[in-house]
Amino acid sequence: MFKKHHRIAATAMLLAAAGLASARGGVAKTGALYPKLAPTQVVTNAVTVLAQPLPLSAVRLTGGPLKHAQELDSAYLLQLEPDRMLFYLRKRAGLEPKAKEGYGGWDGEGRQLTGHIAGHYLSAVSYMYAATGDQRFKERADYIVRELKEIQDKQGDGYIGGLMAGVRQGGKMTLVDGKQRFEDLTKGIIESGGFDLNGMWSPWYVQHKLFAGLRDAYRLTGNRTALEVEIKFAGWADGILSKLTDAQIQKMLATEFGGMNEVMADLYGDTGDSRWLKACQYFEHRSIITPLAQHKDILAGKHANTLVPKLLGDLMYYIYTGNATNGSAANFF
Repeated sequence: MFKKHHRIAATAMLLAAAGLASARGGVAKTGALYPKLAPTQVVTNAVTVLAQPLPLSAVRLTGGPLKHAQELDSAYLLQLEPDRMLFYLRKRAGLEPKAKEGYGGWDGEGRQLTGHIAGHYLSAVSYMYAATGDQRFKERADYIVRELKEIQDKQGDGYIGGLMAGVRQGGKMTLVDGKQRFEDLTKGIIESGGFDLNGMWSPWYVQHKLFAGLRDAYRLTGNRTALEVEIKFAGWADGILSKLTDAQIQKMLATEFGGMNEVMADLYGDTGDSRWLKACQYFEHRSIITPLAQHKDILAGKHANTLVPKLLGDLMYYIYTGNATNGSAANFF
């Protein structure tokens, strides 16, 4: 998988900023004109962020080990084949794949994290374009966005996905399209564990990678279609989650969901549509957030890769809204 180490740095910076804001007087008044975290934001932040990162486009590496590492990373990204990443996404939508085969491993056929590397890769080439200005990465980002739009249009309801689910039928395990199992959530069918939801392997975690890729393509390359696809994708998710009771939502959140709260909060930031702020709250995992907000340390033995994006999303909700509970949880974390 493409591990997004910049997220760790961003988390550290933003948590430090939240802590400083808290130390200097608590939650700021909603509507105050604080600097935006991204140029694409159409809403103002409710709390001040004291450490503002430079945009990647303002910095260029000219030599040394970091430049060498960037060149190696660039070469690797250009060796990868987008059509192989899109193989199962096209197949699930009933479209003919453009590659002979997809990638294997965790992105392979069957009950895997299928589809997630397309999202990771879209983020990677978007960030590389911002960091270098190399048009080849912009072209890659644009191509993947066009493909995801075609896949979404073929699905017909905003959905994008390559997931399969394992279900027991007639005493035997069989595979069904993950889209069907997402829809089963609205029927109250919620079989949720640490990494399994209705027979799918961490499905919201996988969807988060696609959402994040679309967000990053919009924010870092200026691709407006990416935002339009993301909005329709979020509409599909909201159409499912809005039908669940609060108890059902909390049961569902027992399964790892990546940073779904973060991308929904950022979509609010980029559109000003309060629908996405509400959608962010569908991923408010209270068994984690409530004790952290009360400064109770419940982190021992918990999966770090599950918690970091969860709390980063919680932090973004705090920055956009000034909600005291979310701010306290993020600061304590």
